[in-house]
Amino acid sequence: MGQHVPDSKRNDQRTPVARRRLPKMAEIVASELRQKILSGALQPGDSLSSESSLVEEYDVSRPTLREALRLLEAEQLITVRRGSHRGPVVCHPDTSVTARSFSMLLQLREGTLADIYAFRMVFEPVAVRMAAETASDEDLARLRALLEEEYEVRGDADRFPEVAWRFHTTLAGLSGNITMTVLAETLERISKRHAQAALLRWADGDRQRDSAYRAHKKLVGLMEKRSGAEAEQFWAAHMAEVGKKLLSSTDELSIIELME
Repeated sequence: MGQHVPDSKRNDQRTPVARRRLPKMAEIVASELRQKILSGALQPGDSLSSESSLVEEYDVSRPTLREALRLLEAEQLITVRRGSHRGPVVCHPDTSVTARSFSMLLQLREGTLADIYAFRMVFEPVAVRMAAETASDEDLARLRALLEEEYEVRGDADRFPEVAWRFHTTLAGLSGNITMTVLAETLERISKRHAQAALLRWADGDRQRDSAYRAHKKLVGLMEKRSGAEAEQFWAAHMAEVGKKLLSSTDELSIIELME
């Protein structure tokens, strides 16, 4: 008497490779166009071919092509101008897409604002040292321009955190390390809005903003002297002090609420 084979196994005798889901044609078309954009073969502002030309080039139906374009549009790799004769136009995504996905993942894994600040304290002082050692006169001029803007808005609890965080992201960018730059930009929305919420609550908000401005000004002075190690130590101490203040009152805002 033969061995009984469960229906689930009897109905699917394919090999693991055969059982693997094959990509849809729209995904294949989107992948080919994505590679052209990411490799630099297509640059921001370039127009893709017209819809008719793309249908012919990839030998797909119009609905399939439109699905492929929707995938790329959702990734902010193209903009589709309805009714335009130029066709889809190539663009580069900003960090808003990454920031939102990253924030949702942090929220789902029960990440906290303290987690974010602790991570910033790992890479920002290092970024400062790298920036101090390599910054050009033009780079330092950008930081001084931001200092002037900070000075002008230091009495505004809503605008100051926005300018001050731009100072932070500019420092990360001047490090020359792309990973640090993208991470700083990704965390910008959360950290900026958290600082705004905190400053609006603090009775000594004016003093805190003035203190932050003075710290930023001192840092630029150290960078002008190319004192990388000293700049790193100063920035680590400054961030530790600010972090205690920011996280001393555990607010009820969650990470995802700061993204709304």
